[in-house]
Amino acid sequence: MADGFAKASEKVGCIITTTGIGATNALSGVINSFSDSQPVLIITGQVPVENFGKGAMQESVGINRTADLEGLFSKITKYSKIIKTVDELLPALYEAEFNLLEKRKGPVHLCIPVDILQSEIEFSGFKPSKNFENPVIDNTELNALTQLLSESRKPLLLLGAGAKYRCNEKIVSDLAQYGLPVATSLRGKGLLDERNPMSLGCIGLYGHSHANYYLGMHADLIIAVGISMSEFSTQCWDRPFKKAKLIHVDIDPEQIGKVYNPTLGINMDSHEFLKYLSKLDLLQTKTWDEARDAVTASKEKFIRKYENIQYDCNTEGKINPVQAIRSVFKLMPEDKTVWVCDSVVWTETNILLNGADKHIEALNQASIGYAPAASIGVKLARNSCYVVAVFGDGGFRQTGFELATAYNYDVPVLWLNLNNEKYGSIYNAQKKYYNGNIVGTTYKAIDHVGLCKALGVDAVKVTNVYELELAVQSFIERERPLLLDIQIDETLPEMKARQLIRYQQWKFSDSAKSKDVKEQQLALKAILDNRY
Repeated sequence: MADGFAKASEKVGCIITTTGIGATNALSGVINSFSDSQPVLIITGQVPVENFGKGAMQESVGINRTADLEGLFSKITKYSKIIKTVDELLPALYEAEFNLLEKRKGPVHLCIPVDILQSEIEFSGFKPSKNFENPVIDNTELNALTQLLSESRKPLLLLGAGAKYRCNEKIVSDLAQYGLPVATSLRGKGLLDERNPMSLGCIGLYGHSHANYYLGMHADLIIAVGISMSEFSTQCWDRPFKKAKLIHVDIDPEQIGKVYNPTLGINMDSHEFLKYLSKLDLLQTKTWDEARDAVTASKEKFIRKYENIQYDCNTEGKINPVQAIRSVFKLMPEDKTVWVCDSVVWTETNILLNGADKHIEALNQASIGYAPAASIGVKLARNSCYVVAVFGDGGFRQTGFELATAYNYDVPVLWLNLNNEKYGSIYNAQKKYYNGNIVGTTYKAIDHVGLCKALGVDAVKVTNVYELELAVQSFIERERPLLLDIQIDETLPEMKARQLIRYQQWKFSDSAKSKDVKEQQLALKAILDNRY
């Protein structure tokens, strides 16, 4: 919830727990915030200082066989400290504030013993001992940037999570207006209106085919801003990033060159860089006709193909998941709806968004069960918007009881539970690569509607599009905590075939005995050659 709040508000989320297991229960969520560079403050309690080492209940200071909370959190935060004297508290708070917001943001942890919490201190307001100093572009880098742009005929501005801030929306829109093609990673989705003529949408394993095609077949210069070049975004570190010239811009210098050696690396805040870029005379005066034509051609090659696909379900009492997502998207007010997603494979290309804060996920850790809980934090941050959470029934099993939290605090969220009674992606991997040895990925159906009602939340079982549309309209008319238990069929997304690229990189092989090895190799080669 705190991570969702931070992402939706661009402010600091806060968690307060007890010591011991109360603190360690938060670790998975904190790992997610650390990976996603979200400013979340974690305050954990602790037994009195005078009891350290004596075996107090839930003692967690690393003495004898007790957990070391400071050490545990130090591996997944920017700053972690246990406060042992009253005099340490204010300096630790100053240090925590600095680390939360300085350069690449992230979580921090303070462990405060109960006797210190009972103390009184003089406090006259924060007086940080450090100032934020973001790196700036130098003349050498600026000249190199200008030179690379002047030589390029078909550039691509590629934006990731590090650029996904509302303050960048207008600048990116202006850059597109100049004729600069724009694509994003999934974590940058919506930063530019995805219906903009110069928007290519998302790249990556489950991204838009035309975006991957332009990247692979046309781009001669990639200006990558705030993107870490992860496995998911680059289709397993694919060759287009090695073929084109690369300008890599990131607030974290360790990200630059981590995967690809850039032609030009610039250690800089995304907002400051994009402002520089938008003011370059060259960018505003060059026509970029070849780039415009290539964007149009890339879209025409694929969009008609996918727009004409019919997603009617042939299974009685089931809905195709693409049809479900598109039906909900069509009904929700686009400018007032935030999507919080576990099942990103169904939302990445099937909803077109406008706004840096319209699609929230936890892709870096692929955190199953993120959306049911995070959506509550998102709604608290964006009370004027509708919030739609999309997840599978496997994700609901992880954090579904948090719906009681939404009921307790009257937080209205629309939860879409895509229910196929299995952990779908792992089930399909087991089926294909382990000779059908299915272990722990299927389960008996439970009564989600009955469970939700016991938690105080309205719920509707949905078996066809008509029922789905009625339920969504009822949520719009009377916003309240509502779960739709959507029975989905066994459809795999069209882009699922790209997953084979990932398994090949892992050196997986298809264990199905019925296939000839040569046949498998030919099939995989066809996918690799036509990865779009």
